[in-house]
Amino acid sequence: MTSPHPSQLASSRITIGHQTPPPPAMLPELMVKPFPEPGPTIRTAMEHLQQATVEPPADEEALRELAEMPRPWDPGTCTGRTRTELWSWLDLVAMWVNEQHLWNVTRTGIPECWPQHPHLVNDLAVVACGRYYTSFAVTPAALEDWHRYTLPGFLERLRDRLGEGCQPSKHQPRPRHERDEAQASTTARRARRDRFRADLEKAGARTTGPSKTPARPAGDDHDSDDLHERW
Repeated sequence: MTSPHPSQLASSRITIGHQTPPPPAMLPELMVKPFPEPGPTIRTAMEHLQQATVEPPADEEALRELAEMPRPWDPGTCTGRTRTELWSWLDLVAMWVNEQHLWNVTRTGIPECWPQHPHLVNDLAVVACGRYYTSFAVTPAALEDWHRYTLPGFLERLRDRLGEGCQPSKHQPRPRHERDEAQASTTARRARRDRFRADLEKAGARTTGPSKTPARPAGDDHDSDDLHERW
């Protein structure tokens, strides 16, 4: 009589209360996916900023360096490597929010064209950084606040601002484009600048008296123009 090979015995063995687990290919997906981690540059910046809230720098040079550090929750402050990592991270966070926190399609999710919506870019950066900072917490309170206030508030603003626009593969151009272009036009800017000047002259007259209205400092117009040019 031929004895069975050990592999045959192992494959057929069934122990009471225990069955051989399925092969890895048949295992279900994770019940929850971990929150995406930002890149090393963003992690370093956020850890330094977090540390500064616990131990604020004492000397002036360190304070100046802290003030000049990019804030990943404020994308406009980020350049170079930090900005590159930020876009990749926010893309992962957007997919994570849609997959892990939304279910019914009637609830507006983060659209695939989110990089074309400045309001979403700014909001999503705050949501992502707030969620990342909960990983430093030693109690669930911070994460509870994020679930209860931060995320629902973000989703409500998303629904209010986007409405039914930007369905899958159907990005909708910004409806406010013409209004914003009109506001930024040279004519509109000049009219506002004239109104500012009249207000300043009126305020100066009230402060110093009718005969002592201060002259407008030289360079005021140029300073205003420089601000608009940077914008």
